[in-house]
Amino acid sequence: MTSMAAALRARPPYPGPMTIGPHVTERVWSPATIAIRGLRASPVMEADRTVVERCSDLIEGALSPQKLEVKGAFDDPNGSHIVIECVSEAFEGKRSLARQQMVFKAIWDEMQGQGGNVHAVDTMILKAPSEVGK
Repeated sequence: MTSMAAALRARPPYPGPMTIGPHVTERVWSPATIAIRGLRASPVMEADRTVVERCSDLIEGALSPQKLEVKGAFDDPNGSHIVIECVSEAFEGKRSLARQQMVFKAIWDEMQGQGGNVHAVDTMILKAPSEVGK
């Protein structure tokens, strides 16, 4: 059973639109609708992967770092604030702003919209291998 199927089974039945007032209803999306429409998955649907793990994978794929450490700020792996420390050949000869842009480009999907999993990157320590130990 996939994690998506487990998440769908673990949730209570879809209640449908909820009435707030005499003529106003609030749209409540079912997990199946979220999956079909390709909306951002909730932590329930991706319970096996934390924000930190997803960001680590994205940065590794984009920059092939020699050293990478992504942590949830305040020791919260599913927090909306993260801390990134990365050493990569891709940073060689680049200024600080260009390095930050490269990292933000890698994790951009995790930061999109109000439903984004990452609200802010609190700290970024980005070095080229030749700068390690300085």
